[in-house]
Amino acid sequence: MDFKRTRIKRLGFVKALSIAGRVGRVTRKYPFEEPLVTPDFRGKIEISEDKCIGCGACVNACPPNALEKISYGKGLYAIKYFIGRCIYCWRCIDVCPVNAITGSREFELATNDLGDLYELVVHDMVKCSICGEYFISTGQRNYVLARSPLTEKYVNIDPNCRKDMFLQNILKRFGGGHD
Repeated sequence: MDFKRTRIKRLGFVKALSIAGRVGRVTRKYPFEEPLVTPDFRGKIEISEDKCIGCGACVNACPPNALEKISYGKGLYAIKYFIGRCIYCWRCIDVCPVNAITGSREFELATNDLGDLYELVVHDMVKCSICGEYFISTGQRNYVLARSPLTEKYVNIDPNCRKDMFLQNILKRFGGGHD
């Protein structure tokens, strides 16, 4: 029985060898030849610092948390992209409201330096006109103002202070509020 199986395995190898001889080489001699990268291939993302408004939609959409919002000092924060964690799903591209994120076909990302796998996009922040806390990026504020000028009265007030203002107005309206 073992002789018969061994003979069948040999015949399978000979058959595969004859097919390979007819077809020829089907692999590329990478890195000496260009790799075959199809139009559907998803590689590293690239974030345009000029277009990014710092809204964080990409951070919320990123399944492996390759994108995150970090504090970068007083009045600054950054969107940090860690290439080593990215699964190249490109969900961040789909949710970016200003098309600041684009996909590339780049896949040769190996490096000896871990720092090469991080990219930062730094944003200035706006202070709340009531409490003085930083709460939104300048780019995001400008984006909101351009799309809805009616928000001009509230765009420089953080959400907590807006909520307090709203509650105070409600209490005043119904006679229960004290200044």
